[in-house]
Amino acid sequence: MKRRGDFKSGGFLVLEILIAGLILTAGIAATMYLFRMGFEHLEKARISNTLSAKLVQATGLIRSLDLEKVSGTEEMGEGVTLKWNAGVLSSMMPVSAEKKEASSFLYHLLLYQVEFTLSAQGVSRDYSMHVLRYKALQTTNEPTS
Repeated sequence: MKRRGDFKSGGFLVLEILIAGLILTAGIAATMYLFRMGFEHLEKARISNTLSAKLVQATGLIRSLDLEKVSGTEEMGEGVTLKWNAGVLSSMMPVSAEKKEASSFLYHLLLYQVEFTLSAQGVSRDYSMHVLRYKALQTTNEPTS
């Protein structure tokens, strides 16, 4: 004949196993979610690092572009795209100190403001920079006497 105490402790053993299984399952699910979130954030950090590394290359490229086009798109490699817009902020034609005539203009100075966006895989960063350009207009070759 079984005692009552033995029967109850056997029933509690099954209930304890079920609760432990639920706790273990919840812990595994939470761990899997955290790993997934970690990989997503790691991928975003990799994309951000790629954009940061391309920034130096982008500023050099912008300095060499024909800014009179006003806008354009360039592929930078590694899935990075550069989109830019340029506008003239200021224009100036300095005169030489000897002659204050319109014919003594040697060059034309242009100050551009360039706004550009670097983007890769849905992540984009906006930047702005100034570019100074000059155009040689004429040279003053005065005859020597």
